[in-house]
Amino acid sequence: MKRKLLFIESNTTGTGMLALQRTKELGYDPVLLTSEPNRYEGLRDQSCEIVVCDTNDPEKLAETIPLHFKREDIAGITTTSEYYIYTVALLAKRFGWRGNPPIAMKTCRNKAAVRAMLRDLPELYQPWFFTVDHVQQLEEIKQHIKFPCIVKPVDDSGSNQVVKCLSFTELHGQVKEILAVKRNVRQQPTAQVALIEEYVEGPEYSVEVFSYEGRHSIIGITDKSIGGEPYCIETGHIFPSLASNRIKTVVETGVLSMLKKLDWRFGPCHLEIKIVDEKLFLVECNGRLAGGMIPELIRHATGMDVLKEQLKAAVGLSPELGSQPLQYAGIRFLIPKEAGEIQEVTGIEQLRQLPGVKEVVCRAEPGKLVQRVVNAYGRLGYIIAAAADGKELHQLLSQMDNVEVKMKERVSVAEFSE
Repeated sequence: MKRKLLFIESNTTGTGMLALQRTKELGYDPVLLTSEPNRYEGLRDQSCEIVVCDTNDPEKLAETIPLHFKREDIAGITTTSEYYIYTVALLAKRFGWRGNPPIAMKTCRNKAAVRAMLRDLPELYQPWFFTVDHVQQLEEIKQHIKFPCIVKPVDDSGSNQVVKCLSFTELHGQVKEILAVKRNVRQQPTAQVALIEEYVEGPEYSVEVFSYEGRHSIIGITDKSIGGEPYCIETGHIFPSLASNRIKTVVETGVLSMLKKLDWRFGPCHLEIKIVDEKLFLVECNGRLAGGMIPELIRHATGMDVLKEQLKAAVGLSPELGSQPLQYAGIRFLIPKEAGEIQEVTGIEQLRQLPGVKEVVCRAEPGKLVQRVVNAYGRLGYIIAAAADGKELHQLLSQMDNVEVKMKERVSVAEFSE
């Protein structure tokens, strides 16, 4: 009988379902514990045991798991969802499975707590920041806020409600919206706290890190493209980064110092960063694999399947992390330029015919209603491509511009939401 790897929920992109497939390739049976199986597109196509239960209550989960499985039949526990990394850490500690210290994961789930913990590290650029749990507090700190600034919930994911504000009026309105959200997309109670912080100019990168038994491996740096102001929408990625060796040295020094301070010991970590005054500026720390299909970019560029390495680590197998890039891989997302009802999508099939294109996904279908994209959830598809050099890859990815999403009629956000 095969041993089982438990998943507490999953992300809703392609890597979530890929994780279930990779588990079977490793010789283990995946088990998905979820409160809502219909959330996951493609789950029905997976040969995966599903346990429907309350995944937002760690204590109930701890009671549910022994009702379904013998402890010796379980090889480990993991998740590909940002929202459940703390829950997984709690359960891993309780049942003796492999994982990070729960306190480290709890900190990583709170962007303000991360800021506070790292505020004295000399290797990092230290931005000014404030936390607010009531709009009246804005008046108390008004004179200390400089514009533009960034405001975000302390405990959300997918760039949700992350906004660049140019004035106090904009900031006041956005803070009010953030504090009004009582439950996130997974129906978990929110902290109802907003983080207001310095806006830092410059290119954004992400750093993919993997830790095992306290040893850290920097897998690589990813170039990120951000658009859609005032929102922070990730429009594309390239791995490995085309950044200079100087930047890579700054990244390594800052990242290793940061992980030590956070007491990070196990598994993947995805850090979004910028470089300021020869120091690393942390945009966000995410205690999971990168989203946006970056794990697939790493696989195409290096042959390393970091998703599989996460699963291996969870069941106690040593991960293999030493692969070097053989080529560049990138992704461009399909983002609608306006709100409305989709009438027609053209140009997708032409993308699939291009040499170097690895995957094309389009979720834009005639009749579908779309809003203006304000976070990662509104993207309608993507193209993944690989090439021997960065310039060639840029040219390939730019072909996404030839895809046209024609709208039947324009509708306002207010009309759409009625």
